[in-house]
Formats: sequence, C-alpha cells, structure tokens
Amino acid sequence: LLKGHLAKSHTHGKNRTMKRTILLLCLATIAASYGPAALPRRAFVGRLATVGGGAALVGSRPEFATAMEEVDRTTTRMGGLLEKYQDSRGGWLINSPSGWNKFEGEPGAYDVKWQDLVSPAENIKVSSTPVNSEISSVGKLGPVADLGAKLASKRGATLVSSSERLTDGVEFYTFEFVVPDSNVHQLLQLSVSKGKIWSVDANAVGTRWEKRKDLYGNVLGSFMPKLS
Repeated sequence: LLKGHLAKSHTHGKNRTMKRTILLLCLATIAASYGPAALPRRAFVGRLATVGGGAALVGSRPEFATAMEEVDRTTTRMGGLLEKYQDSRGGWLINSPSGWNKFEGEPGAYDVKWQDLVSPAENIKVSSTPVNSEISSVGKLGPVADLGAKLASKRGATLVSSSERLTDGVEFYTFEFVVPDSNVHQLLQLSVSKGKIWSVDANAVGTRWEKRKDLYGNVLGSFMPKLS
C-alpha cells in the first residue's frame, strides 16, 4: 500500500513538473516573438521573471471586454486604411494596413509582417508557434495581468494595460507596453487555436503612437486564427 502511495505521489509530481515546463516554454516563445528588438525565440527559453501590474484597455480603440464576455470580431476598414487579408495556408484572417510593405515568413521571427513605407519602426507582425495539447487556450498560461507582467519584465518594458475577451469561441489576451529606452509603444495580442499560440504585435515610436493606436487596435481586433 505504501509503495502504491509513493508511486502515485511521484507520478503526480512528475505531471506538475511537466506542466510547469510546458508553461515556461510557451511563455518564453511568446516573449521572444514580439517587439522590434526581438531575439531568436530559443534565447528566451527558461528566462522568465515576475513583476506586478495591469489594467483594462481604455480609449477609442475597440472595447475589449472583461470577464471573458463574447465580443464580435472588429470588421471596420477605417475608410480604406485597412484591407482584408486571408491566409488560406495558415488558416487565419486579419484586416491589415492598406499600402504597407508585406513580408512573408522569417523563420523563428514571424509568419507575416506589414511595415510602413516611410517609418519601418511602425510594423505589425503575425506569428505562430506549435504548443503542447495541454495548452488549449491562452487562459491556460495564467491570469492576463500576471502574464503581461512576465512579458514586460523579460522585454525591459512597462506594462501599461492588459485585457481579455472571447470572440467566436477564441480567448484573446491583449497587452500594451512601453519600452522606456527606445520610447517604443507596443500592442501585443495572444490566442491559442489549432494547436498553436498566435501572437499579433504592433509597434510605433512614441511620437507616432497617438496617430497609430486606433488603427492598431482595429487590426488586432480583426484577427482571427481560423477561417470558419
């Protein structure tokens, strides 16, 4: 009986360790996938720390609901500033900035990137990374504010806000960061679908942030990691 109890305790301990390892790998992948100075994803594995902070998004961007309220996908084209983009191979869609340069995947960095013609620092990237089947939704990575704090810590950024919503059955986390050293503002959105973690990040230098924040909010609100 004692042997059976010890064996069961050992198995439970291994399961907890495995789940924690999976979570750290997922967070490390996310941390490496956003921001203009992002390093190769492998460089971040196992290097996460925790800080505090987080509040609801405010302003004229699409209103991201709290408590996982179902929210419709954003479909506005902003008078032609955005255009529909559908990736049939990856199985996702988004409203992307009209007239921006578009770049196809850079391994370990992004799947697709859009970059402003005049200001390269203004860009939007969609990235995806396979995830263990135990991570079925972004909520499995922890509370939205806690996850945002960890990402901010590893990026050397300040977490301005964090929020969560549910759209078409997919759970989304959205964060706003400021990187003090470079005065870069970032919006980062995370979701899990089809066995992958999906990230959409949008960047702009501080002096341009006010001009871009509404457009970026609508881009992130339009993203859906599935076609039906």
